[in-house]
Amino acid sequence: MNRCILSAALVLALAPAPLLAATQGASKARPAAVSQAPSWRSAWGNAPLAPQAVSRPGEARAFTDVTVRQVMRLNAGGDAVRLRLSNELNERPLAVGAITLAPADANGKILAAPITVTVGGKAEFTIPPGAPVLSDPVALPVKAMDYVSASIFYVGTQAPAGHRVRLFVAPPGNHVAKAQIPGEEALKGPGLVSGVEVRGQGEASVLVAIGDSITEGAGSTANADKGWPEQLAARLAARGQGWSVVNMGVGGGRLLREVSGPSALSRFDRDVLSVAGVKAVVVLEGINDIGRAVQPGFTADVVGPDDLIAGYRQLIARAHARGVKIYGGVIPPFEGAAYYHEKGEATRQAVNAWIRTGGEFDGVVDFDGAIRDAAKPGQIREGLHNGDHLHPNDAGYDLMAQAADKALFPAK
Repeated sequence: MNRCILSAALVLALAPAPLLAATQGASKARPAAVSQAPSWRSAWGNAPLAPQAVSRPGEARAFTDVTVRQVMRLNAGGDAVRLRLSNELNERPLAVGAITLAPADANGKILAAPITVTVGGKAEFTIPPGAPVLSDPVALPVKAMDYVSASIFYVGTQAPAGHRVRLFVAPPGNHVAKAQIPGEEALKGPGLVSGVEVRGQGEASVLVAIGDSITEGAGSTANADKGWPEQLAARLAARGQGWSVVNMGVGGGRLLREVSGPSALSRFDRDVLSVAGVKAVVVLEGINDIGRAVQPGFTADVVGPDDLIAGYRQLIARAHARGVKIYGGVIPPFEGAAYYHEKGEATRQAVNAWIRTGGEFDGVVDFDGAIRDAAKPGQIREGLHNGDHLHPNDAGYDLMAQAADKALFPAK
């Protein structure tokens, strides 16, 4: 069987009825019945990041007796919702005075009366250092592509160890019960919610995308869900494919070492294998390992193809040990980027050749082929990057989403 095609389990899930019936009929043993009991699956997520000082305007890292709203687009539907609140990368406990959840629109506007969220039956609670908590289920029916708003009231001064996301910060006080909060300010800061899970019928099917800023969506239109994982999720939802896509990209992230956050090797179990319903993962990581070697302060971090391949093999082994299929993303071009260097390009080419032909991943997503310039294959095609020759724009991410769709969900 061609390893670049979906695994048998994924093919069965996507195959037309005649093929499905024929495949089952050829089996010597009667296949186990698929459970139709409700199950939890991740509908949205991002990777926690340790608290750090922020010097850029319009950003925050700590909140004092204030209500903060976090808005998320869900990539799966269900009859109930629960939140994963992360304090995993914090060395101090984090006190939460109250949380509510409400449906919202794409601009973050709350559309209905907020619903109280509890943890262990308590509306006020403290998250221990180094740990996440799951909220109790909230009876809120949702569909794929719906938005929800989580309003959090922080008690005292708190510095969440969360991914830096768009937030709405209210004037001081507890405003979580309000559908309209006067005086809110939109800014970027750490989000306490690191995952949203929904309860649906049947087996959960979740694809996790792990990578650096190219997976996170840097260079796309801000707050518009135009990164390649989000555009892939929208394509699947439009077809009723039944898969959720969770984006675990970290800007500046590397495969082997920590820079802007934990390396892919160190965060893989938490950010991928612990995701509810995960069945497959796409890895697009390594360009920062390659490029940063020529930047001041990183010259000791030179890596070669063998170093990156050894890292990929670790991820493959850990995914397969948990029954998760893992797909290799071919690293896109970076000629013209600030940290481009010829030795790094040679490393990229060698690594990409191994991803394409090594046969160790369960399949390959050719992101490189999707956006490279045919006349200048070391570069992203003009009109497909945001000007830095490294990060795609909306159109570039759309082509990457199409490449992922074609490789992972071939037409019936």
